[in-house]
Amino acid sequence: MDVHLVAVQARVEPQAYRSAAAFRERTLELAHRAVAGLPPREGRVVAFPEAYALPLVFWLDTPDAVAAAPTALAAGLRLLGRGLLDDPRALLRRPAPDLLYLKRMPAVWPVYREVFSEAARATESYLVAGSLFGPLVDHEPARGLHLQGPAAYNWLALFSPEGRVLARIPKLRLTPDERKAFLSRGGFGPHVVHTRLGRLGVLICLDAFHEALVERVDAAGAWLLVQPSANAAAWNGPWSADPARIEGEVWLQEGLAKQLRGRENLRYGLNPMLNGDLYDLHFEGRSNVAAAGRHLALADDPTGDAVVRATVERPAGAG
Repeated sequence: MDVHLVAVQARVEPQAYRSAAAFRERTLELAHRAVAGLPPREGRVVAFPEAYALPLVFWLDTPDAVAAAPTALAAGLRLLGRGLLDDPRALLRRPAPDLLYLKRMPAVWPVYREVFSEAARATESYLVAGSLFGPLVDHEPARGLHLQGPAAYNWLALFSPEGRVLARIPKLRLTPDERKAFLSRGGFGPHVVHTRLGRLGVLICLDAFHEALVERVDAAGAWLLVQPSANAAAWNGPWSADPARIEGEVWLQEGLAKQLRGRENLRYGLNPMLNGDLYDLHFEGRSNVAAAGRHLALADDPTGDAVVRATVERPAGAG
């Protein structure tokens, strides 16, 4: 069985997050571009980058002053100070970022779910949505939409071609910026999903550089590892861990192509990357589709929108 693997490289476009209609238009445009020209009725996995949906937390139906803030923390404080916070004393009990995620998720999640569900149906693909920051959410008839506890995560949803959520997947290993943003580490569990295409694995960005986590995904029987990423560094600049090395070279040398070597089940990897600016953070990255030891497809540039895809044969016996 042929399966089309598609990484959506996306630039942060601020106007695309100001309303539900704008977010829908931008996301569906990228999704349709991702599968344009592909044969019908063949398996597809389409993946958006890490943090692609995060600007919704700050910019969805909010005042212009929030988008104009110099930092994400300043933006959050402006939001909390504009009637979002009923009890100002709550800031004494919880950090401002943590409180912001709790207050914003009921408005953001329905837009996120509906837009990515439509994109999955329109493209007839298993769709790994871009991640956002906030508490996990659930719906139950008597309670309606509700939060699954106060902890906030960097998390995303995996959708079926019918537009149903198959898994809500949190990040497991956090960067210093994420810890400063008061995010919590998730627990391993929903990161391997059994689908009609076989078992699909998802590890968000830094998680897929940790051998122990890749080992768990491999041991769980996944043949594909999706790594949505947002790299807050200059692609052609010095690597933060060792200035003698180049950021982009480390990504390509130490990333999925290397992690896939010699695995029992894992054969292919999909790495969509975000680029552009979100307040004081600047992202760059070349998206890729990988096999063990090589790249099947690689974006030409670390900035701007791009569709990076390859067609592979699903491994025999993939569960």
